[in-house]
Amino acid sequence: MDMPRLDARVRLYDDASGRPTKLLAFAELVIQDAFVIKGIRVLKREDPADDEPFVVFPAEKGKGAAADRWYDVAHPVSVEARSAASSLILERWRQAGGVAKAAAKA
Repeated sequence: MDMPRLDARVRLYDDASGRPTKLLAFAELVIQDAFVIKGIRVLKREDPADDEPFVVFPAEKGKGAAADRWYDVAHPVSVEARSAASSLILERWRQAGGVAKAAAKA
């Protein structure tokens, strides 16, 4: 199966409150110039030895008896698609100056 054409837009997160946060950026993934997934986040890892950020696709908290669980709203369905989308988003994050901004906060 051929991978659809992907593009991504990344907006660096700037928290003026000064509180510690793992959120580095928000992203949108555009698929084949026809479909967009919003609400993607770029997060900092907990482990200080691994400074490579990771991508989290949109999810919503369950309701009622499932209130303690999170459910994916939109996500890649294959390992290859997840890898391609995550790599592109992280590349756009770096191009937007995310590495320098994250290092300045550390």
